[in-house]
Amino acid sequence: MLLNRASWVGVVVALALVACVGRAAAPDTATASATFIAGTLSLQGKLRLTSMGVACPREAPSGAIECRARTGSGSIPGLGGVSETYLWSYGAGSPTCPASLVKPLATTGRLVVAGKGEINFALAQGARCVDVDPVRNDPQDFTIIGGTGNYQGASGSGNVQPAVSGGVGFERWTGTIVVPGLEFDVTPPTLSGATPKTVRAPRGAKRVRVTYEVTASDNADAQVPVTCTPRSGGRFPIGRTIVSCSATDSSANTGSTSFRITVRKTK
Repeated sequence: MLLNRASWVGVVVALALVACVGRAAAPDTATASATFIAGTLSLQGKLRLTSMGVACPREAPSGAIECRARTGSGSIPGLGGVSETYLWSYGAGSPTCPASLVKPLATTGRLVVAGKGEINFALAQGARCVDVDPVRNDPQDFTIIGGTGNYQGASGSGNVQPAVSGGVGFERWTGTIVVPGLEFDVTPPTLSGATPKTVRAPRGAKRVRVTYEVTASDNADAQVPVTCTPRSGGRFPIGRTIVSCSATDSSANTGSTSFRITVRKTK
């Protein structure tokens, strides 16, 4: 049964996709060759996490000693903005462990992809018996058991490796999600206009204001915002400065590029 108690706060998990991030093929653009992946998305990412102690509800697994609502926030390349919730617990003693050892118990939860649907998952019972203190960081296998919206009929599997201390931390998720008939957008935006630029500083000036324009287009979202550092219109020092730019589409794919701005003294 999926967890739906109002007292449990949603966990947002940032799963990262193994996908190519567009890099500049020439000094002024960043390109990517992939377009869509049909049916299968490869997941490999770090998830921000908050783990809050709660009273174990009736729906908790039999034998649960301690329960925690795990929550977080993030985005998943190939999916977009995602939130997720599940109740984590551990149990001790026979028949699965010696009396002094414990393991994480099986549970279920859901990923909510903003504007697209939900992905339901199940975490398997921990595979080993451990001491109480490190049990919060013991890995668990996951299985995707369906979904709604764009993710109806979803399946897949993988592993979750948490790293939690003091109720906060992250999880590393590795595995796959399969949705027949769905084309996952894994193409980062293409950046244009990142052209090397040379300007002349006024006599005696140590810095000069420099403007430039970098834009990004995307196969699914058309135009997307670009962030550059240092920003256009800032004051650049005498010499060479590397400007780094990136753009992220609605499926959380990020393209990036860089270019050089050179400021020369006036003799």
